Amino acid sequence: MNDFKQKLDQMMGDTTEQERRIKQRVHETLQPSQRRRFSWQALLVTAALPVVALLLVFNLVSDNQFSSDQGPGTPYDPLDDMALISALQKKDQLSTIDYEEFSSLPVVKKVDGLLYVDDDSFSLQWSPDTYHPVIERKADLYDASVYDPGDVVRTFTNTNSHLPTYAGVYYEVVAVPGDRVVLQNGKLKVNGNEVSSELMDRYKEQNVTIAGGYDQLLNAREYLLLNHFPAKDTVQGATITPIHKIYGKLIGVATEEKTDSIYIDYLTDQLKSDYTAEQYFDLYLYDQLTGLDKLPESSVFAQSSRIGELFLEAAYRRAIPIADDKVEIRYQYGREGVVEQVFTMGRDASSGQWIVEE
Repeated sequence: MNDFKQKLDQMMGDTTEQERRIKQRVHETLQPSQRRRFSWQALLVTAALPVVALLLVFNLVSDNQFSSDQGPGTPYDPLDDMALISALQKKDQLSTIDYEEFSSLPVVKKVDGLLYVDDDSFSLQWSPDTYHPVIERKADLYDASVYDPGDVVRTFTNTNSHLPTYAGVYYEVVAVPGDRVVLQNGKLKVNGNEVSSELMDRYKEQNVTIAGGYDQLLNAREYLLLNHFPAKDTVQGATITPIHKIYGKLIGVATEEKTDSIYIDYLTDQLKSDYTAEQYFDLYLYDQLTGLDKLPESSVFAQSSRIGELFLEAAYRRAIPIADDKVEIRYQYGREGVVEQVFTMGRDASSGQWIVEE
């Protein structure tokens, strides 16, 4: 090839430049289709980038970020409603209790264990007996959801929350742990749905306003309560109430004439001396809660701020004999970091009754 090129150069002179130009034209002739293909692919990728970015934004950012409900709103102020509700309760105008409704409840012949008799008494048209509600304290109340929507319960008087509850009122459970409660301008929703129940129908028929302002997921120990017997044309507080302020579910009725119960004995001044140490311990707590002061005053309970909780937590206690005339009452909660509470009951030599020792 070199010999041929040398002879050609001798004949025509140096052809290097012509060869370079020919190679360049051939290269340019072949290149356009490749450039056009590359440009089409680049254009497609470039156009797709904004779409991909937008999809990533929608996937990474929650729906709430795009909600028109986000941002500052007008907060609910409970003070006026709390004052009005408290005034109604003081005047006995907050509730209109229909005791005839209790006639459908079973009559409990023996009240023991976690059951107790409420000191609220009433009569029924068809009977000469004196009736009391029977309330069931719950086991595992700190370890499980123990009440259901529709349950009628009793509570402690609790004015520390932004809307109060009262011991003299019968409340109905409306929402339970894990429910999302939204209450705004008197409209109540649970888990996104308006509450539909006989209680809600009663509120509507009697022109009762539901007070409160919530957008809240109830924690493991919270329940939403409403007055089960609201008086007509009143304001009623929808109150998120902790489990340790609810002291039992209405499950039946007892009569002073026919029911066997230490609480009936207490209420009718017929106490006996053959009760166990744990039964007497319960009666001391009951005496403090009712304020009837029928038992000797105990300085141990006078110094305690947890009388109601001790009564409610009966399932967590054990009576342990330590002598013929002494018994320890131990509250054992089975939770790390929760201290046991211990009380000592001693038998009085003269009366034979058990008393709480200092």
